[in-house]
Amino acid sequence: MNLYTKDTIQLTNYDRQDCKDLHSWGPGARTCYIIHYVIRGSGYLECDSHCYHISAGESFLICPYVMIHYYPDPEDPWEYTWIDFIGKEADSYLSDCVMSRFQPVAPALPASRILPLYERLRGLDIFSADSLEANGILLAILGLYADSFPSSQKAVLSTENNRLATAVSLIQSSYHDPAFQINTLCQTLHWNRSSLHRLFRRCLHTSPGKYLTDYRLRQACLLLQIGMSVKSTTFSCGFTDQFYFSRVFKKRMGVPPSEYRKMCSTSSNYIDLQSDPIHN
Repeated sequence: MNLYTKDTIQLTNYDRQDCKDLHSWGPGARTCYIIHYVIRGSGYLECDSHCYHISAGESFLICPYVMIHYYPDPEDPWEYTWIDFIGKEADSYLSDCVMSRFQPVAPALPASRILPLYERLRGLDIFSADSLEANGILLAILGLYADSFPSSQKAVLSTENNRLATAVSLIQSSYHDPAFQINTLCQTLHWNRSSLHRLFRRCLHTSPGKYLTDYRLRQACLLLQIGMSVKSTTFSCGFTDQFYFSRVFKKRMGVPPSEYRKMCSTSSNYIDLQSDPIHN
């Protein structure tokens, strides 16, 4: 019996990729957590309007529904190994690790310490009798990151990052409410609009209003992908006018929501957005 379910934490995939052919992924978003460990070479991760250069020994985290793009350094293409995992307790396990949505890159670890754990997954059937062993290895990997960079050694999040995380969290939990606007956010947090605008510009290189609209559109993509009607999607994502929603959606995504809905595959495990609204 598999004790690890989607309600806890579960390994869903793993592999190793040599990017000599300059293999890249994105721009797009995934529905699971992914940790890459760079075995050799280097490459780049674009996330939340930041670009990180990542070298051998370092690891990077991809969080669900976050627009990302990663690709090898053409002068020194990387090779990496990776794990995918899901579950309601994934956030809890990751809270002990150095990596997070706002700090996706972990410092270098010697390959001799961590690579054997990744390699132990090779040959396992994670969806049958080997699932318990595979999930045990997943927890061992997460534990190694936490042990190597324990909370006492983590850089304490700055007040600015805490404020940003609070604002983003409120947007993500309230976007469906059409009454929720930037003025509402300011009133809830007791901040003035100018300070909030400067914070978003400085950290995310976008305005709070644009971030809210982009987040609503991102959630709309998810709903359209699973087959929800355009009308229902409109009101589920905080828009009150279907025609206005369609106009904004087409401007950002390049196609009307009805056409995007037809193009989506409900069996895909990622959202392939040809245009990243956060960067446009």
